[in-house]
Amino acid sequence: MSIVFQPFQISDKSLFERHLRQSGRIGEHAFANLFCWQHAYGSQWAECEDRLIVRTRAEGMDSCSKYIILPDIRTPHLSHILKMIEEDAEQSPYVIAQMSPEEAEELQQMFQDHFLWNVPRSSMDYIYPVEQFKTFKGRKLAAKRNHVNKFKSLYDYHYETLDTSHFEECLRLEQQWRSGQSDPTGQLLAEEQVIRMAFEHYHELDCLGGALFVGDTLVAFTYGTPLNHDIFDIHIEKGDTRYEGVFPMISQQFALHLPEQYRLLNREEDLGLPGLRKSKLSYNPCRLEQKWCARPMSADLKDIVDLWQTCFHDERAFVDAFLSRFYKPQHAITRKAEGHIVSLCLLVPCDSLVGRIGYLYGISTREEFRCKGLAEQTIREAIDYCRKQSMAAVALIPESDVLSAYYTRFGFSSQRIPVAFTNDIDLGTGQPEYDKAMLLWLNGSQDIETLVLTAEEI
Repeated sequence: MSIVFQPFQISDKSLFERHLRQSGRIGEHAFANLFCWQHAYGSQWAECEDRLIVRTRAEGMDSCSKYIILPDIRTPHLSHILKMIEEDAEQSPYVIAQMSPEEAEELQQMFQDHFLWNVPRSSMDYIYPVEQFKTFKGRKLAAKRNHVNKFKSLYDYHYETLDTSHFEECLRLEQQWRSGQSDPTGQLLAEEQVIRMAFEHYHELDCLGGALFVGDTLVAFTYGTPLNHDIFDIHIEKGDTRYEGVFPMISQQFALHLPEQYRLLNREEDLGLPGLRKSKLSYNPCRLEQKWCARPMSADLKDIVDLWQTCFHDERAFVDAFLSRFYKPQHAITRKAEGHIVSLCLLVPCDSLVGRIGYLYGISTREEFRCKGLAEQTIREAIDYCRKQSMAAVALIPESDVLSAYYTRFGFSSQRIPVAFTNDIDLGTGQPEYDKAMLLWLNGSQDIETLVLTAEEI
């Protein structure tokens, strides 16, 4: 019998709260987030044995499905639940997501060498003591304290508890804030719809928020919902940056008006955005809440892990993190012998200012199968794939001058240019000064001095 998934309804709130009342710890477990973000992430839920299963499967995205087992994976029925999830995934890549370190350790012990393991830095939630926001005491928070004092000295302000009378003004402020961002579409557009849905069901979702005014003008608003009896989750915080210190001020005022039972604030993840990460760190979190992911390994993936470690001797944690985030079967160019992968070229599509680029990574062949032309076959196949996908170029970083000369046989330029990756994982050599790429232009060469790549994650 298969798992039957369904959309989130307001009426599901009490069921989720019963399951998460004691264990809710991260932003994605807040029912308001599950309910309001469901259309953006293609999220649905189901009951399976004694657990709730949330599945995210964003339509149109080239990514794997993610399954969250709530309130945690520790149940005698886990093996059966995992089997049901595997059947639902229908042979497509998937991950078991958002596990605590304790859950991940238990799963590792139960299913050794069955999963790839990863704890993405960009997904960690930032946790802070509520008391810290009330005062901004201490040297590390002096800048926040100064911003708040400056705001108070400059403006005639007042704070109000957020309610329906503020919603129209909040939406105007959000639109104004969004129009000032470099990317006013995509995630930010989805966020606008999320705010609208939250406002539509504000009281049903048990939201609590605040509104900051200068005179009669709304300059900031925020809202969130409880995760459990002592952790409150901040879902949204928007402000007009023309008012100096507006964000520290709204965060302090909200903390001052938050019910005393809440000791901790969860201000959610930074999505890997450098500016957002810098901002969240500047508030001096007391911890970062880890969310472990486990990706089941196919026979081919097990071969790739073994080949990678044999040829490159990288730590298993790095291999797991890379393959968890970037491996797609259609982008793994391989050659087999006796049923096992013996030669490999991984293609990682990347965005850049000069167009889509295919980055070749992890090129390797088992020692006993070298000098048979296998690597050459995988590289040429990868180049042909990039050409058929109308990519602008193919790039790779040679490990030595000997390999550099070898790659020129495929049409790669002998000129090497500095390359950097925006992803928060090292996709180069491990030494930035040696990260210099060779390029094979597929649709006319371009004169560039440096190359910045954003690798496509699953």
